[in-house]
Amino acid sequence: MRSLGPIAMMTVSPALAAAPAGGMPPVAAGQWLAGLVVVVLLVFLALWGLKRLTQWQAPAGGKIRLLGGIALGGREKLLVVEVGETQLVLGVAPGRVQTLHVLEGERRLHAGEPATPPFARQLQQVLNKRQTS
Repeated sequence: MRSLGPIAMMTVSPALAAAPAGGMPPVAAGQWLAGLVVVVLLVFLALWGLKRLTQWQAPAGGKIRLLGGIALGGREKLLVVEVGETQLVLGVAPGRVQTLHVLEGERRLHAGEPATPPFARQLQQVLNKRQTS
């Protein structure tokens, strides 16, 4: 007869002995559920804290506004920024921001007005031209 060694010497804890067949003992299930609730609460608390930390006031007392922008590549962007009464066209790339143009007079963009008409408006204009032709 072969010896089972350490396996034969293992004892069953009283909590496991009271477990229903094929299931988890009630004490272990309660601990598992309590642990899950604590982890979920910690995640929500961390997200709430992150949200509170990332809120910031408008820079320069609200005198700097982003009027629009477009992605030119994977990491390059073209932005129109209003600083006080001046509007700047900026080229933004990793590690670099460059003023490309200063908009003055009639060339200035008006806040809330898109630089180009939205797609739906352009489509409607094309359809109207075809119907009148």
